Amino acid sequence: MPIIRTETLLLYFAHVPKCGGTGIEGLLTQRFGQRARGFLDPGHFAQPPEARWGRNSPQHVDAATMARLFPSDFFDASFAMVRHPVLRLRSVYLYHRDVEGAIAPDESFGAWLDALPTRRHADPFHLDNHARPICEMVPEGARVFRLEKGVGALVGWLDEITGTTGRQRDVTRRHSLAERLGALGKAPRGPEVIVTPDHVAQVAALDPQDFDRFGYPEDPADMAQGLAPLPAMT
Repeated sequence: MPIIRTETLLLYFAHVPKCGGTGIEGLLTQRFGQRARGFLDPGHFAQPPEARWGRNSPQHVDAATMARLFPSDFFDASFAMVRHPVLRLRSVYLYHRDVEGAIAPDESFGAWLDALPTRRHADPFHLDNHARPICEMVPEGARVFRLEKGVGALVGWLDEITGTTGRQRDVTRRHSLAERLGALGKAPRGPEVIVTPDHVAQVAALDPQDFDRFGYPEDPADMAQGLAPLPAMT
């Protein structure tokens, strides 16, 4: 749901796949209403290919495409929720292996990471933009929040800019892998993925800009030491 209309503002939510975006969409709907949201099409891939509006669903639009479609000052503010790049790509891999069946069960996480540059080059919209670097999804100047810090800062920011402090403040986790598999009556199609130092090195080489821009250490385990504050605008 990239576009949200409040009583006084027009906001752009840059939905980075596998960063809690569906739950945040629910929060925004609860706060501002069904009719306040736009550029959202959960049924995009239920349409035959010739009937789809584009290569990816609108809720997973990349920043460069949005910049071509909307003038830089069109929105009053923009924001995004991000996640450690290694853990995000692990989540993308498991979702498309186990739920969507787009990744073969015998293709390991490491092998998938090895193949990702080639697949991105062949199709920049690969896996409905799930596999794009985070930097390509978040526009410059967006207010950025990190999933590891929870949603309190996001809720506080929404309170501040919209003046709607009495509204929904909690995010209900939605569409977790276990929930999706349970609803579909499916079991995982492959083994659990334990992140290894090799995986960390692969992702760090693949998307170094995501670590630099959003202040993440290369190894997710190092987040236990704390995360450096993000600049106000990044």
